[in-house]
Amino acid sequence: MGRWKVSWTEQEVEKLKLLAGTMPLSLIAKELDRTTGAVLAKATAEKLPIIVHTRSGRA
Repeated sequence: MGRWKVSWTEQEVEKLKLLAGTMPLSLIAKELDRTTGAVLAKATAEKLPIIVHTRSGRA
């Protein structure tokens, strides 16, 4: 299966800005229909806060 980059729309970036810091990374990814890696990379590029939960419950 091929992998390719899908550009972020202005609407997606705005939604990411609204959700960042208010809900966990995995939920934002589901909301935006993106992978957690893509969301984390974009949030980092935009210097947005991201809540990351690990299986142990510690961030």
